[in-house]
Amino acid sequence: MNILIPEEGLCPTWPPAVGQFITFESLGELKTGYVRMILSGLVWQDVVLQDGRVIPEHKVVGCPETPMWRNPDDVSQEEREAAEQRLVAMSQAGLDPHDREQAFWAELNQYLAYTYLRFKDTQLPK
Repeated sequence: MNILIPEEGLCPTWPPAVGQFITFESLGELKTGYVRMILSGLVWQDVVLQDGRVIPEHKVVGCPETPMWRNPDDVSQEEREAAEQRLVAMSQAGLDPHDREQAFWAELNQYLAYTYLRFKDTQLPK
């Protein structure tokens, strides 16, 4: 009988638990960190690490191959407005949206994906 022992940093359960050590892909390389919390975004879940980095679930090693994305119709107006307010506040605070492991990038990508999904089936006039 073969027993599979998960390698350190791989995610044996989904979603990862608070305090769990995970491995994720960032800019073409593998990095690691400890989970502080899981946030449900407008489209997918983000994993917030103890050092403040925010990683989209689909970048975590061990994430299901097809993560469950929310239907944009299930996002309430209050959730959308709250996301917009966070983006405005981060922008006004001068945060850099280019830092791909920080909250501003995470919020921006969630909002962009949500907007895309809302309008992707809409036929544009010819």
